[in-house]
Amino acid sequence: MSSFFTAPASQRKRKRPENDRPGKPRKRQDVDGGTGRSTDRRMKTSDRTRQPQRQAREREQQDERDESISGSDADTDEGSVSAGSIEESEASSEEDETAAERRVRLAQRYLDKLKGEVDEAGFDAEDLDKDHIARRLKEDVDEAKGRQFRLIANTLDFENADHVNFRADTLSTTAVAVCKPYVYTTSKDKTLIKWQLQPPSEEGRQRKGGVKRKPKQMAFVKGIKIKASSSQQHGHTGAILSLAASPDGSYVATGGADKKLIIWRASDLTPLKTFYTHRDGVTGLDFAPMSSNQSGFGAQLFSASMDRSIKTYSLAGDDSLAYVETLFGHQDHVLAVSAMAQDQCVSIGARDRSARLWKVVDETQLKFLGDSSRNDEYQTGSLDCVAAISPQNFVTGSDSGALQLWSMHKKKSLFTIQTAHGVDELPPLKEVTSESDPKVIEELKKSDNRRPTPRGITALIALPGTDIVLSGSWDGWIRIWKVSDDKRSIVYHGVLGKSEQSIHVDGLPNGMTNGLTNGDHPTTAEAKLSAGPIRGVINSLAVVERRKETTNEFGGKKEGETEGLCVVAGTGKEMRLGSWLKAKNGRNGAIVFEIPLKDAA
Repeated sequence: MSSFFTAPASQRKRKRPENDRPGKPRKRQDVDGGTGRSTDRRMKTSDRTRQPQRQAREREQQDERDESISGSDADTDEGSVSAGSIEESEASSEEDETAAERRVRLAQRYLDKLKGEVDEAGFDAEDLDKDHIARRLKEDVDEAKGRQFRLIANTLDFENADHVNFRADTLSTTAVAVCKPYVYTTSKDKTLIKWQLQPPSEEGRQRKGGVKRKPKQMAFVKGIKIKASSSQQHGHTGAILSLAASPDGSYVATGGADKKLIIWRASDLTPLKTFYTHRDGVTGLDFAPMSSNQSGFGAQLFSASMDRSIKTYSLAGDDSLAYVETLFGHQDHVLAVSAMAQDQCVSIGARDRSARLWKVVDETQLKFLGDSSRNDEYQTGSLDCVAAISPQNFVTGSDSGALQLWSMHKKKSLFTIQTAHGVDELPPLKEVTSESDPKVIEELKKSDNRRPTPRGITALIALPGTDIVLSGSWDGWIRIWKVSDDKRSIVYHGVLGKSEQSIHVDGLPNGMTNGLTNGDHPTTAEAKLSAGPIRGVINSLAVVERRKETTNEFGGKKEGETEGLCVVAGTGKEMRLGSWLKAKNGRNGAIVFEIPLKDAA
């Protein structure tokens, strides 16, 4: 027996009831000579015109059913709903409440109910612990990758920093590197020394002058280290110019004027391998920052040379020390390199007055022009120092004393401070001329076109992920600069040790002093300085943050809050890359500054 559901699709056409048809049905008319053919074609055409209206009504009915179903589901999830709430919902629906407004109201009511349940039964500590652990892990990853920017400059007491000098019988110190709790120094007489830093003394900070605890010498290497059992003799035959220590404390790298790059085992300064990849002196070295999840891949090393190239190395183990790649682009000696992240570094090209940011994986480079403008009183002749602040920002220092802040998103510097370390006053004319007649000397003064000599920046370092930048010159002071919150400007923050009498720094907007003077701000560009705590030329700077050791959520050791800073400066009677400037009262060696927190001072 056939039915509606078993019949073919062509025969399942429902007949429309007579009472549902709009208007009075028309009578059948004969067409084409009374053949008896009906006018069903006209009726089908009218049905097609009404079909969109029926579909619109069906969609509206379906939307109303969906809203009622979603409302009932929400009410079911909430549990039992009182009759008053149902009446309220129906009343609001009658007041032309949209579907979105209804969902917002139901969600708010659900949140209010959850809040009441938490107030009555308390909270789940396990879920909160999981959220806390996830948040801490995210902070650790952001800090390791340099995405975190901490403002700690205002919390440190730079003026009351304790300092102690330490030295060995060497020539001028050319480079220093720190990997807690050790510091490494190199000198022009081919010497590499490992020292152990002493922990800061709280009692010494409370007493005037502090307790001077010198670092302890742990290992010493000078020149060629001869081993009868070794097939290759390792060691420098020229002045050591650059130094770097790996973040995990496994390796120390040194580069010299003898074109050698030597990798040493940090524990006992045993030479592991000597690279002859550069064709000129190795002037810059730096290790890429390493996070906890990258420890198994080894360390990455960048080297800069006077042969105008940058090279990368992979140090995955004592038996896996390998050269990787060479980067070309500079037109002059590359004097310094600073790692910004894994496979990313920034270098400066001396007299080509350019900084270049290298992306090794992408095989690209970004060029930044460090030329001075025509309005600058002192023109930049060479870029000598560079330091990375974050994966997007870095600072450079020049021979004209200009300190510049850069961003990888802009080719020109964001902010420039001219003569950041002041200028050297001119000696009297009678001391530089052979004339003894006062009248002749007076005539010479009228045609004297000499200008003060700006103090060039000879050392520059930044604490990555923070707002602290340190610079050094031959004036005996290490100056502190604070990066603004938006990383678009630099503010003078003081000096290490006692404050200076007065100093004038050009390049600040609208004559802003920012505490540059303790008295009246001088009107000339000459700086009147008191004697600094450092004797000699500051050839290198290294900084490490002292942090509390805590236990993380998984039972391992983790660094906690900041306790202070440790700054190490390498000093000498001569400059690192030359001897044209000699300090009369200079001292070959190094100096350690322990900077406490303001609350702990």
